[in-house]
Amino acid sequence: MRVALRSLLLFSFCFLIRGVPLLLYANRRDLRLVDAAHEKANSTVVVGGLEDAAAVDYIYSQGLIYWSDVSEEAIKRTVFNRSQASVVQIVVPGLASPDGLACDWLGSKLYWTDSETNRIEVAELDGSLRKVLFWQELDQPRAIALDPERG
Repeated sequence: MRVALRSLLLFSFCFLIRGVPLLLYANRRDLRLVDAAHEKANSTVVVGGLEDAAAVDYIYSQGLIYWSDVSEEAIKRTVFNRSQASVVQIVVPGLASPDGLACDWLGSKLYWTDSETNRIEVAELDGSLRKVLFWQELDQPRAIALDPERG
């Protein structure tokens, strides 16, 4: 069941570009963007050729898209300039099983879960100053959500 769930659209987020609602999602092999306002709209591949993208989030004001790749055991990012993505960068390497991911657009932080090491960690958006926040009494944390406005 866990493998089947991963093949579904695990995390998706809506945002607006020029007033058009768009849906950004990961489907393991690529990150896609779809115009959520139109029925039967085709999706556009933002980043393709991925191994096992599990979670996706973004920092709209900076055009940064982040995702976790379970097979490559890393968190990656790209800059999206509203029409195409730029070079893919590895932001946080050496993870065991990065399942959940969330970006704090106010504090400029990146949070993630690792279900194999049973940790919740945080780092700057560039992956620096990495710190383990929680590691006790956790059992396979898989998802994470933030409310930056309320802390």
